[in-house]
Amino acid sequence: MRQVFPILLAFSGLAAGASGITVSRSQPDLDVWNYPFNFTPGYRSAISTFSALGQEELAGLTFDQRDAQMLIAFDTEPDVPTGQGQAAYCISSAVIRINTSTDNAFAYDPTADVWQSYLEPGEPGAVADPDSGRPLEMFGAAFRGGWTLATYYEGTISAPGPGFGPMVASDVRYVYPTDALAGGTNDVSNNVRDGFDVFPFAIGQCALAPGALVPSNTEFTFTLDVTNPDVQQYLGEALDAGRLMVVLTSLQPAQSGNGGGPGTGSFATWYAKENIFGTGRAARLELEVEIRQPGDVNGDTMVNFDDLNELLSNWGEVVTPGTSGDVDCNGTVDFTDLNTLLANWDG
Repeated sequence: MRQVFPILLAFSGLAAGASGITVSRSQPDLDVWNYPFNFTPGYRSAISTFSALGQEELAGLTFDQRDAQMLIAFDTEPDVPTGQGQAAYCISSAVIRINTSTDNAFAYDPTADVWQSYLEPGEPGAVADPDSGRPLEMFGAAFRGGWTLATYYEGTISAPGPGFGPMVASDVRYVYPTDALAGGTNDVSNNVRDGFDVFPFAIGQCALAPGALVPSNTEFTFTLDVTNPDVQQYLGEALDAGRLMVVLTSLQPAQSGNGGGPGTGSFATWYAKENIFGTGRAARLELEVEIRQPGDVNGDTMVNFDDLNELLSNWGEVVTPGTSGDVDCNGTVDFTDLNTLLANWDG
């Protein structure tokens, strides 16, 4: 699974029984254009993300509203030991950076937009979008059609990778974005159609002022919300399996035409690792994780009264994820931490 790319791996000094790992990856192991009309699965030099809003049904076909998506994966084994169990991984930071490859194609929006703001004016429940542009959102990846995190792969010119899905249609793509609510795998590709807000792992940020047109080579930073327990669980499961995959999407409008909807073509395009100018511009990963025995708050390899006392002394507090009794690494000390500690009690 793993290709050889430059890696920086450092172990920080921690309490006995815990190992701290910092991983810096200069490019992904996989970046695929997840789009029904992608005829180059796995070897494109640039990948666009856009929506099919207003064009969900066209020429007898149906399309996901988050139509053109970008799959990004980093194979973390052997840099992060696998098979420790999801709860053993406490992720304190996870950041993915990637650069745009087109010039002034869309306006920067660093904030989330409610689903009602995507409805056409006059539709029941429609609200105005208070700012310019649409956000760039990063989610987890879920699978269907027999594909899994372990089996999905990137193709080459001579051996193309897996197709989009069994057909060109909505709700069938083999890999789809999920916000992993309560550890689930709900598909967020059509949240406007289905009428619910999404909870992205991260929204892309850059150095521009909100509303500004985005020049080519602009670096976007996606800081995954490791204080969200669903994100923490997803990342722990990914590291346990040895592969972290995310899905970059947007509801930015696609180009109108062919009798389609109101799209303006104001969408982002990103460098892929196959681009000859992609060095330092394709997706990069920075991750910090501590591996420890679940419930072992003080890192002495035991789960006992010392850990319980530290947890109770910080009860109800907001803390740095993974410290002061925060067993599940979500930044709060509460019953979830207590239950995990007691479930791993060894006295």
